Amino acid sequence: MSTRFESGIQRPPTATRTKPRRTWGQRFLIGFGFTASLSLVVAALGLTYTLNRYRSITFLKVPTVESAPPGEPVNWLLVGSDSREGIDPNDPNAGAFLGEKVNGKRTDTIMLARIDPANHMVDLLSIPRDLWVPIAGTDGNNRINSAFNAETGGGEQRLVSTVEDVLGVEVNNYAEVNFVGFQQIIDSLGGVPIYFSTPVRDTHSGLDVKTAGCHVLDGSQSLAFARSRYLEYQQNGKWKSDITSDLGRSARQQYLITRIADLSKQSLDLTSLGTINDILTIGGRNLVIDDGASAKELYNLARTFSGVGSEGIRRHALPVSEFRTGGGADVLRLNEAEAQATLDIFRGRVPVDPTQPPSTDTVAKDSFAIGVQNGAGISGLAKSSATDLETAGFQVDQIADAPAPVDFTTVRYPSRLAAGASVLGTSLAVAPHYEQDNTLKSVQLVLGPDYDGLGTGTPASPTTTAAPAITTPPPTPENENIVGIVPGPGPAGTPCAAT
Repeated sequence: MSTRFESGIQRPPTATRTKPRRTWGQRFLIGFGFTASLSLVVAALGLTYTLNRYRSITFLKVPTVESAPPGEPVNWLLVGSDSREGIDPNDPNAGAFLGEKVNGKRTDTIMLARIDPANHMVDLLSIPRDLWVPIAGTDGNNRINSAFNAETGGGEQRLVSTVEDVLGVEVNNYAEVNFVGFQQIIDSLGGVPIYFSTPVRDTHSGLDVKTAGCHVLDGSQSLAFARSRYLEYQQNGKWKSDITSDLGRSARQQYLITRIADLSKQSLDLTSLGTINDILTIGGRNLVIDDGASAKELYNLARTFSGVGSEGIRRHALPVSEFRTGGGADVLRLNEAEAQATLDIFRGRVPVDPTQPPSTDTVAKDSFAIGVQNGAGISGLAKSSATDLETAGFQVDQIADAPAPVDFTTVRYPSRLAAGASVLGTSLAVAPHYEQDNTLKSVQLVLGPDYDGLGTGTPASPTTTAAPAITTPPPTPENENIVGIVPGPGPAGTPCAAT
């Protein structure tokens, strides 16, 4: 559960600004920083290819990413590169960035964004950089951000493969933005209003908020806030440390996204070519996108981000525990069992009532494909069952053993084939359990020890053995495994007020 900046300090009625107010015409944005730069540019790409500044964007070949079907949810892997190229040495916070030696480029921020254009929802999942995992293409474990290290080349693909292997999710698109792009985007929108109920600082990142109240952070201070890993806050006149480190930083980055999403909902004009030109001028040269992202996909992403507001964003964090390696490194280890419900959201597995057919619609038995898997461990069961199904008029296109044994006969299906799943399930002698999985291409019948062939109609009830528990996604956008010191809503009548 997150700790809020709620210390009882009196809330001032006005905001303290670090820069003069920009005009609303300048406040074109969709997300924050890494997400903001991506979304601003993709909005422009989706509308026109005629502007010369389009050529400033770097399109990268990432062979394993595969675009989602049109209109379906899509997983973007968002990366914040800590390349120092272009940092202004005269920036008041430049010392926090230029004083640290960096070979090649690294990442402080790794985030999955699942965009659901049909439901106008965005799910965000922060991946801690200190997560100790097997690195794709190597023989050992390391911190997950080491997969991106550009010194050895190919870091983008290695990071995508590592995320897919470790989390069991499919990455459909990749985007990366650097420090300079982040700062310029935030400055272009006039800053980000954030309410602090106590002074905060981080001498490592350069964050320095001296007074409680509503502050509009410019690009430099927003970057310092987003990178803050050693945050300190005042309590009873004394400085206290946020001991959650990287986890707290991830939570604050997600909070920034929701703040700016509310602003973008009010201000973004995707029909203005002048705005598009400005977006490309600012964001294009600091952005890398995989070359498989089509203009339509980019535009849909931008439209979704610009319209959801904070109420359409659900924030998630991976459940982890502290761990010390054999070499003495303090890292984080994924709590795999606890993480599955969260990861299922990004796998497209939607919780449903496992005891009820998912649809009342009727379709022809041969209008959809069925894969038959033997999860009962009974020799020849899948083959004989497939023969019975084909005799009954179903279309079987795959016969195999299940990856693991199951306790119940189960019908797994993508949402678009819900009617077919119901027709199959109600044709069995014993009612199956149902699982929705939008990563599937066809309906899958996984045979359990209770399988008893085909029946003559809808069974009276499912097997009496206890059904698996139904897991419901988090009902609110801001409290699923979130930890650390995170700002709260500001008082009414100020730019920091929650919308």
